[in-house]
Amino acid sequence: MTIVNSACSKLLTYSNLSMFNSGCLATTQQLRFKRRPNEKMEKPTDKSTVILGKIGRTTQRIPLGISDKQHPILLNWKRPQRIEVVNASISGDIGGLDHLAVIDRSLPPVELEGSKEFEKAEEEVKRVLSLEYGRRADYLAKLKKNVVAQYQRHQLDMDSIEVRIAMFTVLIRNAQENLINLYPYKNQGFKKVVPTYISKRRQLLEELRQKDYKKYEWILEKLNLFYKPVPKYDHVEVGRKASIERLTDLWCSELKTHRLNKYKRELQDEQPKFLRNKAAKLQHIMAEEADLGLQATVTQADIDECLRRAEQIELRNREEEKREKKLLIYKEEIAEEKNFLTQ
Repeated sequence: MTIVNSACSKLLTYSNLSMFNSGCLATTQQLRFKRRPNEKMEKPTDKSTVILGKIGRTTQRIPLGISDKQHPILLNWKRPQRIEVVNASISGDIGGLDHLAVIDRSLPPVELEGSKEFEKAEEEVKRVLSLEYGRRADYLAKLKKNVVAQYQRHQLDMDSIEVRIAMFTVLIRNAQENLINLYPYKNQGFKKVVPTYISKRRQLLEELRQKDYKKYEWILEKLNLFYKPVPKYDHVEVGRKASIERLTDLWCSELKTHRLNKYKRELQDEQPKFLRNKAAKLQHIMAEEADLGLQATVTQADIDECLRRAEQIELRNREEEKREKKLLIYKEEIAEEKNFLTQ
């Protein structure tokens, strides 16, 4: 009863407000209050690392009764992070709104362009009615008009593929900019609308690519877009056990490749030593034959050939070390040297 009485008393106090008396708010609606200082979320300083959308937080779960001490799992698998289409890395928008066009804030909005009364007005009136004190929608309409004018085939063209692609690009980048500025707070309206804009623009890009490939490349360069077609692949359920099995197979193949390459390098490093040793022995044989007056079976050209091949192999080994392929998963374990002091 106490809860009901307190709720009724609050409702009576709210009913005295002008909003309730004028009918602006219904009695079933709740008033929104500001967040408390301890409930506010911190905005990131570096907004280039912001990932929009829902991010699933995964925690490592160790099944009870299962031990991996005898056969430890050498790989650390983490569930892949799902990035939503709202992000610029998925939609293909490389630049922001400033890349499309730079609008002077002192200009009048679209509705007042060419108005004689506006031209006759005083400077203070012009400044108040300009984009500097205007709404975001006025600035966006001006930007959209300037951008669309670059792709129109004629003055009244508003239905061509290039114009529609440009208009969708302005809307997408405006929504992405607002979502990034609001982060970590959200705007569900923008978040739901942006994927629709992106899919429609992708369809228009596919159509333009089939009809006129040169114009397709030109509009991608002008709008600073990176076209990403929808990938066609069989759906594979992401699971811990299956993923660890695949990673283990890859780890084993990389371990085999690493050991074979290591053994191959050891053999290749021994080749120059063998050739120089051979050249020294041939030099000794040639000197002995000359001292004994026997027919020469070894010439200086044979010795020079061995030394030349040794230098060639050393140069090849150094070049192969520079362009050695990096392994994806396997990492060679380096044992730390332990020095013990003996008394």
